[in-house]
Amino acid sequence: MLSLSKDMETGVEKIDTQHRELINRINSLLEAGEKSASKEETQKTIDYLGEYIVKHFGDEEEIQIKSNYPQYAEHKKLHTYYIDEFAKFKNEFAEKGNSMEFTMKLNNSLINWIVKHIKGNDVEFGKFYKAQAR
Repeated sequence: MLSLSKDMETGVEKIDTQHRELINRINSLLEAGEKSASKEETQKTIDYLGEYIVKHFGDEEEIQIKSNYPQYAEHKKLHTYYIDEFAKFKNEFAEKGNSMEFTMKLNNSLINWIVKHIKGNDVEFGKFYKAQAR
């Protein structure tokens, strides 16, 4: 299971709280795949995660706009890219259902992209945000 490690903390309370929730939802999806949950149950979990991804990215972008983050446009492009990628997974699941290949691709995408994004882009924003608060 995935967890929010120290090197993934941004120091921005709202963002870190949402990252914990995002990771909880990712873990729920991973568990559904491991348990070979029904298509309906897995679909609900995918929808639940997808809705939260959009909410979190929107909230994060709002904080970036309010703090005049100079990398905002670039950061938003990354969010838009991942929302599109997640939509592809969602469509693939709707068409083909659950399979070992699907579960592995989704898990790798979720874990690799989210962890890389949080450790890199989001932590970098956290540094900027904390410097502005001084």
